[in-house]
Amino acid sequence: MSPTGKLLLLVCGPALAAALVTVFPFLKPWVLLADAVLVGVALLDALTLPRRRRVRVERTGSSILSVGTTNPFKLTVHNLGLRPLYVRLTESFPASMDLQGLPAAAWVRGRGRRVFKYSVVPKRRGAFNVGRTYLQVTSLLGLWRRHLRITIDHPLKVFPDVKALNTYALLARRNRIDLMGFRKTRGRGSDVEFDRLRDYQPDDDHRRIDPFASARFRRLITREYEVSRNQNIFFMIDCGRLMAAESRGLSNLDHALNATLMLSSLALDFGDNVGLMAFDESVRSFLPPTSGVRSKTAVLHALYDLHTSQAEPDFEQAFLTMNLRVRQRSLIVLLTNVMDGASFDLLRPHLKIVTRRHLPLVLLLRDEDLFDLAEQAPDSLPEFFSVGAAAELSTWRERMAGDLQRLGALVLDIAPGQTTPDLINTYLRIKADQLL
Repeated sequence: MSPTGKLLLLVCGPALAAALVTVFPFLKPWVLLADAVLVGVALLDALTLPRRRRVRVERTGSSILSVGTTNPFKLTVHNLGLRPLYVRLTESFPASMDLQGLPAAAWVRGRGRRVFKYSVVPKRRGAFNVGRTYLQVTSLLGLWRRHLRITIDHPLKVFPDVKALNTYALLARRNRIDLMGFRKTRGRGSDVEFDRLRDYQPDDDHRRIDPFASARFRRLITREYEVSRNQNIFFMIDCGRLMAAESRGLSNLDHALNATLMLSSLALDFGDNVGLMAFDESVRSFLPPTSGVRSKTAVLHALYDLHTSQAEPDFEQAFLTMNLRVRQRSLIVLLTNVMDGASFDLLRPHLKIVTRRHLPLVLLLRDEDLFDLAEQAPDSLPEFFSVGAAAELSTWRERMAGDLQRLGALVLDIAPGQTTPDLINTYLRIKADQLL
């Protein structure tokens, strides 16, 4: 019989006995005796209910998680008493994490332990803490239950999914970044250092064919040159309200952060220095340009807990901070979304100043729904006005991109889903053309 059934029998038993006594008065002594026995059994069973100090719970799992990946955890329940315990348990993780394998229930032998395995799948970045562990234990006969709430301190840091970074790093070491969808661009300059000889490929410059090596190996051989190293790449990431718009299940800010992580990893592998600044109405995070393997970890820690705010970005404060702290000529990558003339008027004078020392690259992340609307054919008068407004905004964005280019900035006006490949291909082209 289940614990619930036993409890119902204990509660309903006296009522049934009273009905029997009413119908058959001669059964009264026996009914009273049965009641006394039931009450005694219940009281004795209550004494077997384990106390809090008889149970110990430990949690095992990483404090560093990745968005969208399955992260294993374990709960170990220690029974410090002599008799077996039947326990049910669950965890209170943040709502942005999916639990798989809980709640769970099992017997734990006396003076023994039981391991409960489960997994956690985070759905958003940030810093979190695991809530309480809820444990339910029953008495020997199952007539009583005790609910325990246990707090185990376990801070969590959820980073963007770094599996793509690890895959890219392996391909980069093998010189196969073309498999990631990025175009390998070869430099046109003649002042770079010779790197190696390799087989000719159809898109190679014919002027780089080595005639002596080709004659010796009896096939076309190309000279490959090493691109410049130790250059600065500095990211300026807008965390204002317009970066909250979503595309393909991710916000514009998440697309910008993913692109920043990928390009920073590539630049560091190429020997460049990487720094970044995140801002809205104030500077929220700043990392000076550095190089080396540790810089990849520093970039991750600087970005994992960034989220959009409802504030407008303060371009003046952001560019003043950058100009004061980044003195060496750098590729300044600004990831933002400008949707009105007032914001553009605030941005334009600072970009004009930046071009005197740095090479700015402005990524304008589109609102895909708005641009799709501009290409539709209206079926009614209200749709006509909506499509007209969207088309006007699209045309204004094209003029704004042209104005930025005339100031000396490189401009990418792209859909958020194309941010990573377009940004990396532009970086490779800048390196190849030696624009820095």
